[in-house]
Amino acid sequence: MNRLSEETSPYLLQHKDNPVHWHAWNEDAWSRARNENKLVLVSIGYSACHWCHVMEHEVFEDFECAEFMNMRFVCIKVDREEHPDVDSWFMDAVHLMGSQGGWPLNVFTLPDGRPVFGGTYFPKANWMNVLENLQHVFQSDPDSVFQYAEKLRVALNQLNAPQVSNDLLPSMDDVRKLVSEWTKTFDLMNGGSMRAPKFPMPSNWELLLHMGILENNSPALNHVQLTLDCMAMGGIYDQLGGGFARYSVDGEWKVPHFEKMLYDNAQLVTLYAQAYRVFPSVLYGNVVDETLSFIKREWSSPDGLYYAALDADSDGVEGKYYVWTEGEFEDVLSEDAGLLKRYYGVGSHGFWEHGNSVLCTRLSDEEWCSNVGLEVNEWLAKLDAGKKKLLGHRQSRNKPATDDKCIASWNAMLVKAFAEASKMKGRKHFLKDAEKLIEAMVKHLMHEDGLLLHATTKGKSMSGFLLEDQVFFADALISVYEAGGSERWLLLASDLMQQVVLHFSDENSALLLSRRSSADDVVGKKFEVNDNVIPAANSVTCRVFARLARHFPDSGFDQRANSMLSEVAHRIDYAPGYSNWLMALMEYVCPPVEVVFTGPEAISQLQSFNETMHPFVLTAASTGNSELTLFKSRGGVNSPIYVCRNRSCDIPVYRVEDIKL
Repeated sequence: MNRLSEETSPYLLQHKDNPVHWHAWNEDAWSRARNENKLVLVSIGYSACHWCHVMEHEVFEDFECAEFMNMRFVCIKVDREEHPDVDSWFMDAVHLMGSQGGWPLNVFTLPDGRPVFGGTYFPKANWMNVLENLQHVFQSDPDSVFQYAEKLRVALNQLNAPQVSNDLLPSMDDVRKLVSEWTKTFDLMNGGSMRAPKFPMPSNWELLLHMGILENNSPALNHVQLTLDCMAMGGIYDQLGGGFARYSVDGEWKVPHFEKMLYDNAQLVTLYAQAYRVFPSVLYGNVVDETLSFIKREWSSPDGLYYAALDADSDGVEGKYYVWTEGEFEDVLSEDAGLLKRYYGVGSHGFWEHGNSVLCTRLSDEEWCSNVGLEVNEWLAKLDAGKKKLLGHRQSRNKPATDDKCIASWNAMLVKAFAEASKMKGRKHFLKDAEKLIEAMVKHLMHEDGLLLHATTKGKSMSGFLLEDQVFFADALISVYEAGGSERWLLLASDLMQQVVLHFSDENSALLLSRRSSADDVVGKKFEVNDNVIPAANSVTCRVFARLARHFPDSGFDQRANSMLSEVAHRIDYAPGYSNWLMALMEYVCPPVEVVFTGPEAISQLQSFNETMHPFVLTAASTGNSELTLFKSRGGVNSPIYVCRNRSCDIPVYRVEDIKL
């Protein structure tokens, strides 16, 4: 065993028996590197990463590799989900070196942490060449290594430095132009973008959905609908157990990279729940119900939080848990096997490799029934019975490993997913799940100073404080308030953001730092700006500030949101890379609309109103006395509803159907 045997991260524990003398990310490792004047290997991955497993087997379990690494280097193993700030910093370094990032991420640094070389997966022969060449150059020509490291350090700091603000914000015309340019990359057959592999990008499609509704833009709405339909019927969606895999390796959403991540599934539930309120399809309702059922079944922890991920592999084989041979499929289903084989494409459109098929569909249930001559109800009964048999058999297989970290920001995304799902007709019960998860997060993750710790594993909490955890939680709290009207969640969000301002502000920028100031000087200051699979913490912060400012006009949040937009505005040149910023901008430049529900029927009216999607409309509800600004001098036994634009209100109405936006 090496030093990782005492860690709690499932990813680090996977490496505890390696012959490499791994350190965890801590000061002891860096102190040893400085004392012994050795280059440092920072090797970053995560438990569900397939190629991380491959490199471990080929390289880190190899005694020849390990012996050379142990003699010449100080080796640090990092779980990117425990230390996303570390991962982001070294990923920037690799990009500046001209390489494409990914995981595993392997970066070599000087003893003081300045990067000198990096890459992703290396087979053994290449790895040994890298080790020998680096060691030779470091010993024979250290000055050149130090000069390169210093140039890279300067470039890293410049890349992450605050930029000059621009007082002129983009207009809606600018947003339209950016989205119009983006449409040239749309895959009009399979949804998403014209590329393979295909990644779910929830924030991108949420932008299209909101813009489509706001501007009655049919092409935008049609593309969202096409994308969500194709994903829900594809192999990237687990047709038996619910939930989405990380991405598909092809351009048709057919063959997934089988790992499942909480952040993907939570954000996609939010997206499908919003889309359901625009296109109330059975398919979208099933995706929301089945995915939340999967999350609760597979990832619930004893303390009420939710785990991070499921591995792609089982028995050392990627996807083995999920795929089917024709023979196995027939054995499980017997008389209905032929019908369900055609439906799921086993041996036909779902065929993958080595005799295995990925379950996926090509037709809606209505279209399928028309083709095979069955009544819909008769077919759905057969399908439900078949799925239960298949799922029961699948559960007898060896399951992929679970990453049992409970990450604050990802759990916050799930809180929001529960809240958005509760707005769908007939699904108010999900609000209780959201509030239960909030309580668990406050109990197990909130520090005494009012900030959330990043993660907990096996009851042991991490000590770091990251911006993403605070602002995703604040965003979720606002969503739960808007779903159910419980004022304490809005007040908690406001209190949390006051702490965020106190601990994450930088004197040279309106943007907020990715992590609370630390004496650790290995990783420098960073301001996360670009929206990706997960929106940038700063774009979420901006939207939270803008939302809270309308409830708390004296908080100063409005000015902070404006300043953040001003600093980022001139960078926005590509809609998919700034999708959440563009939603922040749209919310800021469009005339603000508020719908305020009061009186005894306020909550029921709010929930009825929420069953339809209303982008950028702020809602508030109170059945009694409230100190919030939006309720001053408002209310009555007849439950008046106030619709306000630009701080000017219409005559109150008393029925949801009479609300005019």
